[in-house]
Amino acid sequence: MDTTATTPLRWGAIGSTSRIYRNALAPAFAASDHHVVVAEASRANGSERPYADLLARDDIDAVYIPLPNNGHRPWILAALAAGKHVLCEKPLTMSAADTAEVFDAAEAAGRVLMEAYMWPHHPRARRIMQLVHDGAIGEVNAFRSVFTYPASNPADHRFDERGAGALFDVGIYCLAPPMLMLDRDPVAVAAAATRNAKGIDVAMTGFVDWGRGVGSNFDVSFQAPQRRILEITGTDGILTVPGQHTPGPETASQILIQRRDDAVEVIDVEGASAFVGMVDQFAAVVRGQAPAVFGRRESVRLARLLDRLHAASAASDPNPAGDAQ
Repeated sequence: MDTTATTPLRWGAIGSTSRIYRNALAPAFAASDHHVVVAEASRANGSERPYADLLARDDIDAVYIPLPNNGHRPWILAALAAGKHVLCEKPLTMSAADTAEVFDAAEAAGRVLMEAYMWPHHPRARRIMQLVHDGAIGEVNAFRSVFTYPASNPADHRFDERGAGALFDVGIYCLAPPMLMLDRDPVAVAAAATRNAKGIDVAMTGFVDWGRGVGSNFDVSFQAPQRRILEITGTDGILTVPGQHTPGPETASQILIQRRDDAVEVIDVEGASAFVGMVDQFAAVVRGQAPAVFGRRESVRLARLLDRLHAASAASDPNPAGDAQ
């Protein structure tokens, strides 16, 4: 493959009828000169043969995978075996062991594998992380994050073993920001979940002790009204984001810092497409022009945290299969 900066990556999409592909990734590929979608594949009469046929093509450099979560690992491995770079939706896999396995396979194949987490690729998210790093709110001691929305279709894969619940679906948006800003593993976790009749978490709330006096609370749900909140408390201020913090708007927005005297500092931030930023960063990694913003270390660390939270919520519930739908 020509890896010069002027040669677009040739993409194939596996699971091309998915909402995230149609509404976000396909427009992102089209909006950037660094990409061209060569082929799309979806199930045909229940068969996944079109996926294999797409991987057999020699005019595809990279594959995007937005399948239900239990389809990620097998098709990541198949794509890597076919010599393709891979951008796969979150969660990359459904366990830390499987996440390590697919990165081992990518390294053995000499191919790039990335988890499709768009938030760090938005200019507002980058500014938030820089403000925290620079001590703009003093010493950080608490994070509060929420991602909830009313999922109305109980037959959706998120409600059974194919997607396996709210934490897998949207937990990354609550857990990865503090993980990225603190750059360390937690020392302890606690969680409680509401589960449906299949034992799948439809809501979870929890606490992560990151050590050194820093904790984060999170709330994810398929039942509550739509909310996307990020709040960071430090010794010199509380940082908040008006509106929904992820993925970040394409128009200009603001970051607010409430000071100890109740004065509010307003920081204006440019808008952009977080999805275009993500796919362009993927292309830069493939070309050897940049390290991954969210690469192996981050994905494996996040997967370990998800494992621990699932275990903690199960341990706290003597009757894990509840009646919620």
